[in-house]
Amino acid sequence: MSRLIPAALAAALVCAAPAWSQFSAQEFTSAQKDPRAFTLDEKSVTIEKLGPVVNPSTLPTPPRAPANEGGGGTGLPVLDQIINTGLKIWKIIEDNKPVVDINTQYATALPKGLKGWTDMAGWLPPAGMVYEMSAKNLYGMKVIDLKYQVLRTYGGSYDGTGRYLTAVTIQPLLVNVAWGYHFSMESSVPDTSVVNVGTSADPVAGLTAQLGWTISTPLKYSSGQSLYFLQGDGAFREVGGPFSAESLKKARVAAESIAPSDSKPARFD
Repeated sequence: MSRLIPAALAAALVCAAPAWSQFSAQEFTSAQKDPRAFTLDEKSVTIEKLGPVVNPSTLPTPPRAPANEGGGGTGLPVLDQIINTGLKIWKIIEDNKPVVDINTQYATALPKGLKGWTDMAGWLPPAGMVYEMSAKNLYGMKVIDLKYQVLRTYGGSYDGTGRYLTAVTIQPLLVNVAWGYHFSMESSVPDTSVVNVGTSADPVAGLTAQLGWTISTPLKYSSGQSLYFLQGDGAFREVGGPFSAESLKKARVAAESIAPSDSKPARFD
């Protein structure tokens, strides 16, 4: 049953809400009349892995190089020093609308000094893993229904040495947001997360992609993130976020079972 909240309390909530100017007067009024409908149940936020893309032909072609890729490489790369020559942070969804350009907005894990990923060979076709994110309000009604895929191109080597990553990005596939809710998402790859999980003689690039989101109404602001670890040999797993403990455990076990004993990737418990 809907109930009114005192005007003073409503005003306080409105003032406390971040970026309140994004909400219309009608949204403020509706939230005051029915606060449960406009309050996110943070415990309801879940992400489920749906699996790889069924039809690989639907994946994008290898991307164009972003404006900031390259970094003045000499063409004589240091194969075991791996860096991100792409973007460090970029927007995926802004105020309920997809804004990412997956052809130019992505991260990489390439040898330091390399001119660009096109100077390498052996790249495999782009691969994607699809996820579904959902969230409910205090009535138990779904207010966020999102499908997205984590994209990467892996396997590239330099003169037959190493396995590296390029075109690591997020592609929204479905964005359904209830009226009165505002959803935004961005991706980031910290420099400290780009590592060599192989050896000096046989490098294997790895990076952690952080996917952060915000969900806001006139009454409540919530935020969260999920973490994905990707490798140049194709290994991929979730390492943090609103996934079930069982799925995270399975991801770690699977990753450890395929990693060489002397070069297992770091654990993210």
